[in-house]
Amino acid sequence: MDGKLKGNCFLLLIIISLACTPFVMAGSNSTTAGDNIITEVNVHYKVMPEEEIVHVTKEIVFFNNNPGTKYWQGYYSTYNYYLPESARNIRSYDKEDNLYFNQDKAGYYVFNFNRKVWHEESYTFCIEYDLTINKNTAVFYLSEYGDNTAVSLEIPSDFDTHLTREDYKLEEKKYSNVYKFEKGQEWSGSCLVNSARHTDYSILKETVQLQEKNVDVTIRYWEGEEEWAKNMMNTASESLPILEETWGVAYPVSYNITITQANITETGGYGGYNEGSKGIWMLHTSSNEILIHELAHYWTRACDFDQLWMDEGYADLYTYIVLNQITPEKAEERKDRFLQKYDTLKTQYEIPLTEWSTPESLDSMTQEEVDFGYKKAFALTFTLYEDIGLEALQESNLEFMSSTAPIDTEMFMESIDSSSGNCQEEIKEYLYS
Repeated sequence: MDGKLKGNCFLLLIIISLACTPFVMAGSNSTTAGDNIITEVNVHYKVMPEEEIVHVTKEIVFFNNNPGTKYWQGYYSTYNYYLPESARNIRSYDKEDNLYFNQDKAGYYVFNFNRKVWHEESYTFCIEYDLTINKNTAVFYLSEYGDNTAVSLEIPSDFDTHLTREDYKLEEKKYSNVYKFEKGQEWSGSCLVNSARHTDYSILKETVQLQEKNVDVTIRYWEGEEEWAKNMMNTASESLPILEETWGVAYPVSYNITITQANITETGGYGGYNEGSKGIWMLHTSSNEILIHELAHYWTRACDFDQLWMDEGYADLYTYIVLNQITPEKAEERKDRFLQKYDTLKTQYEIPLTEWSTPESLDSMTQEEVDFGYKKAFALTFTLYEDIGLEALQESNLEFMSSTAPIDTEMFMESIDSSSGNCQEEIKEYLYS
């Protein structure tokens, strides 16, 4: 056969081969499973507070076991993978070169392999990125995808760290703690990491002019948390006058207010708590809504409620009332979220509010049941507020504060009896059912 004929035959074979070789693209974990694609992932999160980042390294081993790619009928050359929206400084590479990648309109990243992965072959590549944190607070999620994933999390040992999963092994090193999740563990949901490091407190101080006195508000916060401190101060300055006006009672205590940034151990797992003259302790991740709730406790405690649902229900109701004046859309969103959560949980945790109590500290076993009590207490007080209105509520507030005895359920019902309209029976359902 002459050279020209050989060349034509070879070209014909290439054309036939290409015509019979469909292009197959690897998808995300949920779509590749049906194609017999297996991914093994080794992930390491390293909290680097001085650089104000969490550095994440993911080694992904991609196995092509898809029988549809047998006999050179196809191959994989890309891989789809979701990264957090906050991911920065993203890079990807294999042992020889960088990988090209781009973000799809659906939100995931498409990583292009540096070679084709045929049937029963594997391909190993890495993804690295950073998550931004503050110097002394690190709050982020471990969100993983893959068929067989191992995760390690390294955090300096002087950080107080809490994870929403407890199925890890802890390795204590000289300067860091390493939390290890072994391969084979389920990663259907995210794991929240809440970590904070104490420093000496910085001080932000302002005076708020109220109806009968000027009240000094002091914010104690950690280094690098100036934005948090300013947000807390703005919330306190804006909320205190509204609380006075809507309660119908001037700021009811004689002392000034101190708000201290705290870690989850110090707050017992709660978003915050009010210790009266000792001040308010606020979890470093808590929002301004939690602070309004804690400020409202200066009024609820002055009423001397002897039922927990009154104390917490009124604090959450007045959080709604204050928010409704500041940001109405946020007030409605919070109200709807609370009422929906109550409806969702009541079948599982229904308990009469007269029997409701809370533990000193929260854990994964008690958190949801405690949350239900808060939501039910709010549902009751919001029902009352809608039925009798703010003015009638203020009248009962004055009765509560002028009472010389603690306000029990009977006294509460007597106080609102004249103005509660048709919601008496509904209130009793919350209290006793």
